[in-house]
Amino acid sequence: MKKGLKVLLVSLLALALGACSTTPKTETPAPTDGGAATGDKIVIGVVVPSGDHGFTGESLAHAKKEAEAINASGQNIEVIVKDGLEASDQITSIENLLSSANPDVIVLWPMEGEALRSAAQSITDAGVKLVIYDRLIDGFTADTFVGDIMGDNVGIGTQMGNYLTTFYAEDDAVNYLRFIGDASTVGVQRSKGMDDVVDPAKFVQMKDTFVTNWSSETAQNQMEEWLAGATKEEIESLDLIVTHDDEIADGIMNALEAYSGGADLSNLKLITSIGGRKETLDKFENTKLGVKLITYYFAPGMVREAIRLGVASAQGTDYTGATLTDGVYLIPTFAISNAGGDVKFDFEGYRGSDIFTERYSIFE
Repeated sequence: MKKGLKVLLVSLLALALGACSTTPKTETPAPTDGGAATGDKIVIGVVVPSGDHGFTGESLAHAKKEAEAINASGQNIEVIVKDGLEASDQITSIENLLSSANPDVIVLWPMEGEALRSAAQSITDAGVKLVIYDRLIDGFTADTFVGDIMGDNVGIGTQMGNYLTTFYAEDDAVNYLRFIGDASTVGVQRSKGMDDVVDPAKFVQMKDTFVTNWSSETAQNQMEEWLAGATKEEIESLDLIVTHDDEIADGIMNALEAYSGGADLSNLKLITSIGGRKETLDKFENTKLGVKLITYYFAPGMVREAIRLGVASAQGTDYTGATLTDGVYLIPTFAISNAGGDVKFDFEGYRGSDIFTERYSIFE
């Protein structure tokens, strides 16, 4: 009965999507190692964005490494990882998993929350458990919905705001620019966490928020354009740059280091970021500018926790890798900085930690 219901639901979803989408669909090969699961084997489907570099590329590599480790563990669990460049690719992967793999759980990292709402509903309608990672599908509920798991974006923003309040305690006013990744729940939550704790009369945003689409190059171009268009007085009054990602911070630093205008950049003391990339730490150690970095740990390896939650849900065991808060599993974060203050790690301490070792284990 369960399999029949899945096939019916997948067929209806495919017909509906075919009527409104112009993206050609490609068949995803059936899982290797014997095809669909049989007997008591637990099958976990993992659907994530594609990427060959940066945060997304490293996340995909971590997902595959976690799958390999679980599949080789002798637990009679099969983890199948599917990735795609577009929301339509993810929808196709979900259809194929439901129709051919008979999964117990699907872990979904949506490219776009709303674009994947119907596909997510098809998973739970088929009686399959669903874990949603990183990007929320607002208001999504279902009997087999295990929950959302993500980095604590509001908490990151709150920690950032509290740090900034202390760092600039002696300043009467703090002029800043803000660069976010996109307008998804991630960007909204990170900004809200910060804005709720800083003094809006003291922290003054000089220009509308820049949306970078998580691109270092885009951030660099946006910073260069601001420097070219701003007055000398505006540039010299810039105290702070707030970003939501290390690659964004790298692009901004490229623009600042290449700046050859007449303004003095020495008033800029700090750039905030999120990630903990070793390349970004290296850049801030080697720059000739006086600007410092505080970045909040948010690593590609966090996708492993989403898979672990899916396994625990399928096995009916307790999961302790994240803190359940208001129905959302929040993966803890911490601060890394070369600017001092109340942080967990300076750069060298972080490089020597087990957390850093696991993050970069995919390159071994």
